[in-house]
Amino acid sequence: MPTIRIDDEVYELLQRKAQPFVDTPNSVLRRELGLTDEPAQARQERRTNAPGELASLLKAGLLTVGEELVWKRRQATHRAVVTADGWLELEDGRPFETPSGAARALSGYEVNGWRNWGRARDGVRLSSLRDQL
Repeated sequence: MPTIRIDDEVYELLQRKAQPFVDTPNSVLRRELGLTDEPAQARQERRTNAPGELASLLKAGLLTVGEELVWKRRQATHRAVVTADGWLELEDGRPFETPSGAARALSGYEVNGWRNWGRARDGVRLSSLRDQL
């Protein structure tokens, strides 16, 4: 993702328009510019019919269809479920082929979803499950 530099005055304006613990500078800019809440990357992922990155964990029995995943952040807990084709479906219904794609959509910046998402039932991270393959 490209990096942009902004001055203090612009940053303060973004902070005033942000919802605490919800918005990122990116989400505020998207709203102010009249862009959809769903970035192009998420729309692109939705269009593919390929199995998701969690398919191998399903096949190995390390995850189950409909299993809940959680990502606990400072003041927010995000939830997703595992679909039959190995995708993650967020609470708002948006599907993502990759854990990192889902995390990026929620945070507004690059995130390693394998390290952040975990099974709700026991907290085991997806990266630990993948290491068991």
